[in-house]
Amino acid sequence: MVRHWVNELMNLIAGNSRYVHYPVFWQFLFILLLFVLLLIPVLLHFLA
Repeated sequence: MVRHWVNELMNLIAGNSRYVHYPVFWQFLFILLLFVLLLIPVLLHFLA
């Protein structure tokens, strides 16, 4: 179920008009990138 929503979000951001299935590795990298981008401001807030 989570993989489906990750795929949906990736397709939305990529602007795909049709559903594209991304491999699990690309989904993992996408989630990791989102996590890091969301974590950076939190870390900067606590380190400042």
